[in-house]
Amino acid sequence: MSALEGQVQTVLGTVGPDALGITLPHEHLLIDFTVMFAEPAAASDKGRAWEPVSLANLGWVRQNFNANLDNLRLLDEQVAQDEILLFKRAGGRTVVDPTPKTIGRDPQALARIARATGLNVVMGTGYYVDASHPPDMGRRSVDDLAREMIADVTSGVGDTGIRAGLLGEIGTTYPWTENERKVLRAAVVTQRETGAPLMVHPGRHPDMPMQLVELVRKEGGDLRRTIMCHICRTISDVRAVIDLAQAGIWLEYDLFGMENSFYPYNPSFDMPNDGGRMAHVLALIAAGHRDQILLSHDIAYKTSLVKYGGYGYHHLLVNVVPRLRAKGLDDAGLARLLVENPARAFAFA
Repeated sequence: MSALEGQVQTVLGTVGPDALGITLPHEHLLIDFTVMFAEPAAASDKGRAWEPVSLANLGWVRQNFNANLDNLRLLDEQVAQDEILLFKRAGGRTVVDPTPKTIGRDPQALARIARATGLNVVMGTGYYVDASHPPDMGRRSVDDLAREMIADVTSGVGDTGIRAGLLGEIGTTYPWTENERKVLRAAVVTQRETGAPLMVHPGRHPDMPMQLVELVRKEGGDLRRTIMCHICRTISDVRAVIDLAQAGIWLEYDLFGMENSFYPYNPSFDMPNDGGRMAHVLALIAAGHRDQILLSHDIAYKTSLVKYGGYGYHHLLVNVVPRLRAKGLDDAGLARLLVENPARAFAFA
């Protein structure tokens, strides 16, 4: 039995699940997402790729969010603090930041933000997609990777003493690579050892979440402690999501506020807007899966921040919640999605 059983591990120490309150289960306060940068091919667009985000280029950057380098970098701690305080003022209490190790995870900055804002901040551990892996990943073993993740959870990252409270977001592509499988296997070993929740970023194909479920199950992981991210950009047919829900995993609709249907990472896929996300969520509730749903924004771009013309970390609370209420979700249903589900999802087993 883990000493962490029933507790949630934040960057400032453990708290009881009842201390979480309204929780954002998937946000990036600080991130260097340069690995996703795709310089535009057209000569006239190349200059825009290197400009700072501004009112003059905001429309273009929103449409081509990974083609502007500045947009992919949330590096300013003060901006992060100001922006997440908007969530606190709207009633929020906890934010989970699953930024993986090689794309800018910053334990000490997260601890400073937690102290300065009074919010609970939960940090992740592990590795993102293959393109972000360190050069020696091919030589590393499952045991070696698991030891690193276990240490992050049990003793802290490096010599910081700041502990991860989540395994993830573990990144996969489609089709996924051998190294990505290895990282997920190591995360499952760590889950079994520590009782930590596991969060997986699926490759962009509707079959991918089930492939991930099968690997977690085969490796002896706990599917009820496993969060599948980015459902709305992966599976468009809600009946397929309802089928996926039978596995018992957490279904994370974490792209609220992304209202643009063009999706640069998979241009053939039409990204739903918030109305489409809400329709899925309400259909899942009607199908009996309200206890498996998590909601967030996955903010990782400047254009999502209020300072740069975005909706901000408080968008769910100030814009989406009133719409869900108008569609018939009562206070108990909203509390389930925003408070009770995250409290169960992030408590150690």
